[in-house]
Amino acid sequence: MKNRKLNNVMEILVHHLTQQHIPFAVIGAMALGLYGLPRFTSDIDLLIQGKSWPELKRIMERLGYTCYQKTDTFAQFESELGVMGYIDFMFVNTPDGMDILKRRIIAEDELLGKLPVVQPTDYFVLKMMAIANNPDRSVKDEADLSAFMQLYRNRLVPDYFEPLDRARIYLFADRFGQKKLIEKYLDPLQNHRDEKGRFEL
Repeated sequence: MKNRKLNNVMEILVHHLTQQHIPFAVIGAMALGLYGLPRFTSDIDLLIQGKSWPELKRIMERLGYTCYQKTDTFAQFESELGVMGYIDFMFVNTPDGMDILKRRIIAEDELLGKLPVVQPTDYFVLKMMAIANNPDRSVKDEADLSAFMQLYRNRLVPDYFEPLDRARIYLFADRFGQKKLIEKYLDPLQNHRDEKGRFEL
């Protein structure tokens, strides 16, 4: 079922970010929806440049949101009484982070419309980083990775996304100390690709 309130909030937010020329990309549960796995979510998670913080803060305050938590890597906003939901922003400040933002693609979904979203490979990278930074959330994040892999194995991810880049994923897995985690999901795919270069079982 379409979450009309969430879609309305997203449309308003996209309008303001685009108007101010602030690049962003969808991550989190909404990204899974754009990959082909509809998930109920009342939150919006976006990737954005850290240097955009001052303008972002002004935009969010004009829209009636209050920042209730802010670090160098993320900011969390809530609307008064939670009426318009919660919006989390993850900041990218490094060349690698900027590259993930640049690699985003416009995806189209029947329920969500057209939105910029991170490539599936970068979704893996962000999930690995989240688990490395906060192991307490590994159950949820691993469930998301497992759900994505089920989509991918069944060839349900739209063709306009890049095939999973094993080399890129393993590069970051080594960096984040998550090689064993990724082996659990990617090793069964090794050497099994279809004619489009996608992994298959």
